[in-house]
Amino acid sequence: MTFLLTFFLVSLYAKRLNNAISLLVEYSQRVAAEGYKVPPVKFSRLVPNEFSFLARHFFLMAKQLKDHQQALLELNSELEQRVAERTKSLSRNNQELAILNRLITPITPSLGIAGVIEGCLSQFLEVANVKVQLHLANPTISSLGSYEDVHSRDGVADIVQTDHSYYLLPIRAGNTTVGHLVVANSTLSEADQQFLQTLSHSVGIILQNELLLRSIQQKHAVLKAVLESMCDAIILIDNRQEVVYANCRMARMLDFPCEKLRGSSEDFLFEIVSQMLLDSSPEVLKQIRQENGLYKLKIKQKNNQERFKLLSAFPVTDDEGNIIGKGYLWRDITKEHEVDKLKNDLISLVSHEFKTPITSIKGSVETLLRQDAEWDENFKREMLIGIHEDIGRIQELVNDWLDFSKIDSRAISLNREPIRPCVVVDNAIRQLPKHFGNGTIIDNNVCQDMPLIYADRMRLEQVLSNLLTNAIRYNDRTPHITISADSDERYVNIRVADNGIGINDKHLDKVFDRFYCIDAGWVRRTGGTGLGLAICKGIMEAHGGTIRAESTEGVGSVFTVSIPKYKYTGDKHEKA
Repeated sequence: MTFLLTFFLVSLYAKRLNNAISLLVEYSQRVAAEGYKVPPVKFSRLVPNEFSFLARHFFLMAKQLKDHQQALLELNSELEQRVAERTKSLSRNNQELAILNRLITPITPSLGIAGVIEGCLSQFLEVANVKVQLHLANPTISSLGSYEDVHSRDGVADIVQTDHSYYLLPIRAGNTTVGHLVVANSTLSEADQQFLQTLSHSVGIILQNELLLRSIQQKHAVLKAVLESMCDAIILIDNRQEVVYANCRMARMLDFPCEKLRGSSEDFLFEIVSQMLLDSSPEVLKQIRQENGLYKLKIKQKNNQERFKLLSAFPVTDDEGNIIGKGYLWRDITKEHEVDKLKNDLISLVSHEFKTPITSIKGSVETLLRQDAEWDENFKREMLIGIHEDIGRIQELVNDWLDFSKIDSRAISLNREPIRPCVVVDNAIRQLPKHFGNGTIIDNNVCQDMPLIYADRMRLEQVLSNLLTNAIRYNDRTPHITISADSDERYVNIRVADNGIGINDKHLDKVFDRFYCIDAGWVRRTGGTGLGLAICKGIMEAHGGTIRAESTEGVGSVFTVSIPKYKYTGDKHEKA
């Protein structure tokens, strides 16, 4: 009986526990599904208090979970907003960096700095929807070239006066304000303002670099033009003994391509020079490379042409005085060398020409003054005639110098008149000294019906007399001279042909130069100063005519004098 009662009570208690557990499970499921708003569950008094405690704590835990869930949702929303803002900010930063990167990217010649700035401002318009104008100073605009969106800085004052809703940022290149970035009628955010400040600073740096580059390029172009236009050859060597620059005259002098010469070694340069040197030892080149100074060298260029060069070796320094290389300047002094040589020969010739007649005059006078001898009249007359001829030679030398001085200073005067060519030729033949005429054959083929010429008769006779004298003087055979004439539309051409020693081709273009003598030995043997043909050329040029020479060495020469024709119009005399 006791067992049955116990079993009954245990079964009843177990049933109540199962109901409480089922109720608790059902409540927990409702809280999980509907939230903490579900009213709390109530258990019977026969159920242990632990079930109520568990239900209450489960309710509180569900409420806390819900609260935490809401906080997490709010935090997640905030994080998503922050990520979106950060993403937008990073995207803006990337776009701004792309604009700045566009500025610092090497500029292509086709686009230019103006095109780069224009692209940056257009790109900023797309990013911030703000239109920015670039105002530059006029010198800066001219240096940048054509750019449609670049305005004069003077226009900034007009904007300030007419529109106050603007944002102005200066653009500085160094310490100089070269322009402004101007934004009108737009609201700028703080980020926009900061970026525009960065952009203006970057544009200032770019403009400063561009202006500096243009200035350096212009100076380099001017320097290169000067060096390439020089009459002298120049070459520069750096501290590595390599050629860094050589102008075109240096390349022509060495007969070596300019592009191959640059970058070659100094040893290679002087190896070429050593092959061109004449009358100089290798020690001279060694001294040139070691010591700065002036060196006179004789070299042999292509076509076996001998030239005299004055080489100047000098150090090349930078702005701070540091030696960065060495330079060699080659000046052609062949003409000066020839002039010096000719002057020396001329002084010797003139001294000889003066000495001979003066010695003769002195001897004749001393002879006539001797008191211990009596001379007959014929002898005295012969001595006086010799003195007179010697004085004439001295006077001829003096006249040559005076004429040359007048021609050189362009002070020669002419007394022009219409004259017949045959008269001038006849007078020139008659003026020849008697000792020149002995044995000389002169064929005068100048016709009397030749057109009149407009010239100074005495000066023209002087020219022809000089040509005839030279034809006789420079002749180792019996002189045979043929004089002929013809005319064209403007000139009468008188030709004097001889059978003399002739002139070598290398001297032919120099026979009319000042102080030029073809053969000093012939001059000493035959007399003369060597100024005759230079004077003839000056006289003909003063007439507006010409004189030219043709010659074959050993055969003879032909000198042609062209004188302007005379035209008669009314009472006036005109030259053709």
